[in-house]
Amino acid sequence: MKFLRLPGRFEWKILLALFIVASLPLGAAAYLMQVTIGRIEAITDQHQEAVRQSLGGAVEVYKAYFEKVKDNFHERANEIAASDFGHASDLADVPDLLRARIIAGSRTVDEWSAPPNVVAEAREAPSNLVALRSADGEPRVLELTFGIPREIYANFLALRAAMEQERELDRLLPLVLPRIFHGLGIALVAVLLIAAALGLFIARRATGRVATLRDAARRVGEGDLTVRVAPRGSDELDDLGRAFDRMVAELSEARSRVVYLQKLSAWQEVARRLAHEIKNPLTPIQLAVQELASKYRGGDAAYERLLGTAQEILTEEVGAIRRLVDDFSAFAKLPKVEPVPVDLGQVVDDFARAHPEWQTALKVERRAPVAALCDKMLIRRVLANLVENAVQAIEPTGQLPAVRIAIAEGDHAACLFIDDNGPGVAEEARERIFDPYVTTKEHGTGLGLAIVRKIVLDHGGDVRVAPAPSPLGGARFVVTLPVVPGAEPSAPPRATPGARRASP
Repeated sequence: MKFLRLPGRFEWKILLALFIVASLPLGAAAYLMQVTIGRIEAITDQHQEAVRQSLGGAVEVYKAYFEKVKDNFHERANEIAASDFGHASDLADVPDLLRARIIAGSRTVDEWSAPPNVVAEAREAPSNLVALRSADGEPRVLELTFGIPREIYANFLALRAAMEQERELDRLLPLVLPRIFHGLGIALVAVLLIAAALGLFIARRATGRVATLRDAARRVGEGDLTVRVAPRGSDELDDLGRAFDRMVAELSEARSRVVYLQKLSAWQEVARRLAHEIKNPLTPIQLAVQELASKYRGGDAAYERLLGTAQEILTEEVGAIRRLVDDFSAFAKLPKVEPVPVDLGQVVDDFARAHPEWQTALKVERRAPVAALCDKMLIRRVLANLVENAVQAIEPTGQLPAVRIAIAEGDHAACLFIDDNGPGVAEEARERIFDPYVTTKEHGTGLGLAIVRKIVLDHGGDVRVAPAPSPLGGARFVVTLPVVPGAEPSAPPRATPGARRASP
């Protein structure tokens, strides 16, 4: 069962920071809104109180006005009933009168009505009924309907509706404000939860990469230098991951160099002792053979031939053993590197001129002077061993040897490319080929390439076999040396006769 990973301390810090960043503006907004709403409420209360008083006074004015008008209409009706008029139409000139009817019992005896446009512009007031004197003794009633201007009544209705709305607002405001604050609180909690979720997501991504770096660093601390973070992004953590990978790669390379140099030191000690032990008996053996030959007085032709053959074989083998001892001695006593700023191309040119036996097969290619920090004598020895190794590897195949030396400046390093058209180097032998006493030659000592790498490592560089074939189709050895940015070469570059200028 897979459990959710609880946030770590770094994740909690990121969450707390995001929570604070999210809550501060929201809290400030809530506080400002509360203060604003409080002030608005206070202003609204004052305004509403003033409006209520104004509206209430206006309504009372209108009510008093309507009562007065009603009383006036009643008094006017009494006056009209007491006056002497014959027909209802005689009342047409009475102000504000809309309709007049004389009713006898249940029937209308006489009736008058104002024009329709006048009726439409007025608002009817309650009818006034007054008794009339009758000559025939039949009781009669005068019904008078007065009107007030409709506009005045409409204003009264609007004023009363406004007052009702104010009362409704006074009732609703205490209910609405708590809802507003409740909604604001819900929004605040929702935003904080979203911020927490987003912060957890961001923190998990950030701390996940930090945890990857931590685990990788732990593995490096345990001695595993093959671990790589391999970041894909472009932020600071990814830059840190790439720097970590470069550091581990450099550490791995440095450790391999240290291990190689330690083994090489042990092999050098073995070579020194072998050279010492083998060299001592060589001279007595050679002297003994010479003494046997000088003591023989002749007389036996068969024995004389046997002695001559033995002397020839012993002299040849002693010479071979002496050359082997010299190789052991050279390997055991490599001179100390004394690097100086030089033009690497000039060193290669001097090497090419010093070996006329390879002029037909050797070609030098370079673009511009490359200032490197190296020991010229030892670098010429490196070139001699590599070129000789290439020529010897090509000759058994029956091809004409072709060797190219190219010079270029790479990333913080000067590069020498030694290419040949031979059979190449098998993939499984590319690392072991630089170990002492490892050789594919019948009479080789296996020390040439070991000496090459020892010299290059002492310079602070390295040598390797490129995985891809060289442009000539054979092996490519790549020598990297420290470059000297801005340093002036020890001598101006000179072109090698017959050399081509091209990129490696």
